[in-house]
Amino acid sequence: MKKYILIGLFILFATFSNVAKAQIFLGEAFVGYNICQVDGDQIMGFFKPGINVGVGVIAPVWRIRNFSLELSMEVLYNQKGAKQGRKFFDHAIDPVTGIEITGEYNVNMSYGEVPFMIYFTDKRLASAGVGVSYARLMGLTEYEHGVRTGVTATSGEYDQNEFNILADVKLRVYKRWKLGFRYSYSLNPIRKREYFNLAGESLGIFKQYNNLFTFRLTYVFNEKLEDLQREEYRYTGDNPKYHNKALERQRRKLERQREREERRKKE
Repeated sequence: MKKYILIGLFILFATFSNVAKAQIFLGEAFVGYNICQVDGDQIMGFFKPGINVGVGVIAPVWRIRNFSLELSMEVLYNQKGAKQGRKFFDHAIDPVTGIEITGEYNVNMSYGEVPFMIYFTDKRLASAGVGVSYARLMGLTEYEHGVRTGVTATSGEYDQNEFNILADVKLRVYKRWKLGFRYSYSLNPIRKREYFNLAGESLGIFKQYNNLFTFRLTYVFNEKLEDLQREEYRYTGDNPKYHNKALERQRRKLERQREREERRKKE
């Protein structure tokens, strides 16, 4: 099912890209900070940090007044994982491994990820979007009780292919700079693992999923800043409403300049 969703999104993106050939394609670059956890790993809390960096392209496909619909594709380097500090301080030793049981856990996962997003943008100032992504596991290190395990990206414990669902909000903060917030969750399990209690009794087999929030700073290339003006403040030359507003704004500006000059003369 997930495979068909991704294929369908590819087709949708290609279709709208043909429609948008006459439009301006915008480039963008991202740098962000992840806070992550892995659901199903018996650890609670978003304690694992990571980075989110990459580039993307935006294709405007439809616009009416101040509202527009845009498609985007990104290429990201995305760090995910989970982390837990020491929980046990009685210095108990695991009789099988000979390792001190501390409860510490740390897994670092590095993904190459390609998100496909649909954005709804209001006045080119705020955007909200949803989408899906395909991610490929490129690197992995895992530590249990402070000791590195033999689990790697290619050792077979983790699924190297990951599909995600995404939700995203972006706000323009200054000219071409935007501040964004993104939520991401795995659609397919990244791992299935059996857990045991301290007595060696099985707690069951659990499916694990990446769960993360991302805060990102985005810079948009080749965007026309004049497009950010509100439509009612533009003078088109053929609309008296816009013309009158422009004249009134200019009159107030000249009036303020005259008042400043009079105050300087009095001083």
